[in-house]
Amino acid sequence: MLRLGSFAAVLALATAAFTQGCAASGPEDVIEGNGALSASSAGDKLLDVPFYFSVPKQEVSVALNKTAYSYPTVWNTSIGNPNAGLRVIAIKQPGTSPSQKAVARIEMEKQLGRAGVLQDGDLALTFRPELANTMAYPHIQMGITHTSLVYVKNGEAFHIDSPLDDVTTGDGRFSVEHFVGGSEDHGVDAIQIVRPRGLSDARKVQLRQWIDGVASQRLTIKQQVPFQSDYLTPVFASTKMTTKQTVTTLGKIILRQDKTSKLPVYCSEFAWHLLALSNCSQTDILNAGPEGAACVAPVFEPMPLIGDANQIGLGEGPLRMIETAPQDAWNSLLPTVFKTGNASGLSSGHRAVAKQLEEMGLIAGLEQYYQGKLAGAPADALAGAKAQMNASVTPNYSPTAFMALATQDDAVRPVDYVATVAFFDSDADIAKAKSMAAAGTP
Repeated sequence: MLRLGSFAAVLALATAAFTQGCAASGPEDVIEGNGALSASSAGDKLLDVPFYFSVPKQEVSVALNKTAYSYPTVWNTSIGNPNAGLRVIAIKQPGTSPSQKAVARIEMEKQLGRAGVLQDGDLALTFRPELANTMAYPHIQMGITHTSLVYVKNGEAFHIDSPLDDVTTGDGRFSVEHFVGGSEDHGVDAIQIVRPRGLSDARKVQLRQWIDGVASQRLTIKQQVPFQSDYLTPVFASTKMTTKQTVTTLGKIILRQDKTSKLPVYCSEFAWHLLALSNCSQTDILNAGPEGAACVAPVFEPMPLIGDANQIGLGEGPLRMIETAPQDAWNSLLPTVFKTGNASGLSSGHRAVAKQLEEMGLIAGLEQYYQGKLAGAPADALAGAKAQMNASVTPNYSPTAFMALATQDDAVRPVDYVATVAFFDSDADIAKAKSMAAAGTP
């Protein structure tokens, strides 16, 4: 039975576990080391990806023009849930050095940009498969640690990120240090691509104008839109403004109408703001009053820790993935989300946060909520626990938010899962991917 009192100790840190990401210091964002992805030893899998890092197969609905790129595309069934997995686009890289990784990522930009796999307004979510079987904290985050906003120029895909520095954004290519590795960042070997719904062609045109405005004066914009390392406090909360006002302020900063305001944001927050701004023209923003521009249209509202029937919560991604599995597997899947496995390679920053959250009771409290929901606890008991947990959690739009939203039913989700881009340096791994691709993908 769900015990409401068990949640009392978790409120102070409730936001922390589900808004981490976008680390300003790269090594704290990842598992220590810079190894490449390795294919699964299982004959029917390319990657050993647990269900809590996956999406329901029935919700994979975005069509891919697979004839327009040369890479094999594989349906990779998750471990633990036969109804879930990832649609993996497997890309060969010549080696694991930054320069070798850059070659593969630049070619990826060209092929997937031309093929429409990467489009204006897509989110490229840094995905760490190596975080599986480590600790509950990264499991609940679904292995997502950073958010990049995609745009396409002359048929090639680029990205823009907070922080607007050379390590993470640079020239906008996926060959910057965050993606290939270097002295300040270990690099990225897998990317989850998700696509907001409702971005019309007109909105995409306007989005490009706003992105171009940032890219053309990146270092100037960076002074007013610095990186926010406090993921617990979204900018609307820290400034006591509405989201309409913060989005409008970003627009005015980009247009240089506002040269004094400070708008500190983290990676997913920056992407969320630009997407909300895409419904506005420059004239709309220039003419906006102190209450903000009426045109501001977020892709989704900031999310609570625990959601409702219309929107998933920040902490419910793995719960959703359990609910899509055969019911007789639920009891065995639940403990794997909260189990501590081999966390020896986890960065010191991850380990410290995970330990703190466990000591404060957040992990145990959320596990009890999962148990109650899966056991069919009375609605009033769940509502009380949900209200208690959400009361001290500022709604947020963390990197995990975009992935969790993509797991929802078609009728309610504002974001679609597109594909998982994964880089391998082994010829044998790519050969396996090609063989698996022959079986077809959703």
